[in-house]
Amino acid sequence: MGEPILEIVDAGFGVALQDLGRRGWKRFGVPPGGALDRHAARLANQLVGNLPDAPVLEILYHGACVQARRRIEVALTGAAVSTGRPGDWHTFWLSDGEALAIAPPRAGVWSYMAVSGGLAGTRWFGSVSAFPRGGLGSVLESGTVLERPVHPFVPLPPAIGRRWIDPTEQRDYLYPPAFRVWPGPQWQLFSEATRGAFFGQSWTVSSRSDRTGYRLDGGPMSCAAEVIPSEPVLPGSIQVPPDGRPIITMRDGPTVGGYPKIGLLDSAQLSWLAQCRPGQRIRFVVAST
Repeated sequence: MGEPILEIVDAGFGVALQDLGRRGWKRFGVPPGGALDRHAARLANQLVGNLPDAPVLEILYHGACVQARRRIEVALTGAAVSTGRPGDWHTFWLSDGEALAIAPPRAGVWSYMAVSGGLAGTRWFGSVSAFPRGGLGSVLESGTVLERPVHPFVPLPPAIGRRWIDPTEQRDYLYPPAFRVWPGPQWQLFSEATRGAFFGQSWTVSSRSDRTGYRLDGGPMSCAAEVIPSEPVLPGSIQVPPDGRPIITMRDGPTVGGYPKIGLLDSAQLSWLAQCRPGQRIRFVVAST
């Protein structure tokens, strides 16, 4: 058994354990999953001295409340949250029995909380990441008590004060960049005019978006083939279904698909796209070497 360190007092709209996902299982239909914003999850672990792949709490934008079961050092990154403490993207201590209310963020969708020494969870195919659609792991309910794994870890010396991330690494989710897109396998099936319309307009993130895919609303697109033989689909693939409104495959998305793909989002920007809220407008540019 591990060491009980944190209780979920209020799970809000959704709190789940996530790491960097499952590797090597896509050929069996198991998506990689893991933290939707890997950039923020990695930095949360970096702040408290964990390995990059250590499990963290992924908190949906409604917020949550947790309570420490002993004195622990934590860090919050990702969507800008309000905790009554100064600033985000830094470390702080919770005393034994202290509750931390995490208010809905001012921008972004997903917040990440890392605990020094990590969080324990049941591993499925090498990962603790929750993938409820596939029956792997689960979202955490109010009253769940989380434990620290039983393995040696070296806490930072008490003389080291609060640590924070370089401000240049802290993303302003209210103002995303134009997202870079590489030509997809079916690029040539889209006319030059259609490709121009895709990059020439701004798209609105749909309220029908979730961890499997972010749907975009805008001027419908046409393609020479509405469906194609099923083929592998990567996270970041931009598929165009018959209604002409693109779907960007996310980390819990299908591993194969039969819709033509106009492009592939630059992998370095998938985490930032995941922080775009429904109703937020985004644009794309052609990626270049």
